[in-house]
Amino acid sequence: MKINVFVSNLAKYNDGELTGQWTTLPVDDVNKDILDKLDLGGDSKHGYHDEWFISDYEAPFSIDETESLWQLNELAKALEDYDTIEDVFNAIDDKESLNLPDFLADSLEELIEVLGVDPAEAARATYFGKIQNWTDDYFFVNEVGNFESMNEYQFQEMLKNSTDDIIKQFKNEYL
Repeated sequence: MKINVFVSNLAKYNDGELTGQWTTLPVDDVNKDILDKLDLGGDSKHGYHDEWFISDYEAPFSIDETESLWQLNELAKALEDYDTIEDVFNAIDDKESLNLPDFLADSLEELIEVLGVDPAEAARATYFGKIQNWTDDYFFVNEVGNFESMNEYQFQEMLKNSTDDIIKQFKNEYL
């Protein structure tokens, strides 16, 4: 997963000039590979404090302008093995904290079998649930215990709308 950041010199920005550089994370050394190139007036030995900010980014999740470059670089290292937010979502162990379906089945029959639901309970959960189409791509149990379905487009939209939460949970588990 690619994370690109545009890191800017804060002093020059305050003087009316936006200068900086695009960098693809992760880098080997944040100080040498990013901050030393910004002409911040300090050096990596004495620290840069708040003399820089992230003025733009390209990533599938939100990045704050004051986000730590060092922590963001560590996140980028951890995300190197993942191509999509779906891959990151699938790697998360504690999906319950995301308020998203924690188990998705390819069919209603698979969902019933894996959960071990008795026939009467399955009928109730189906009747009161929201099965949009029997050929949908995903079936799951909603927050009140009923069956729902969604197609691939809806699934991808769910992930897209939850990207920041997915990344936050990924950080909690892997960093």
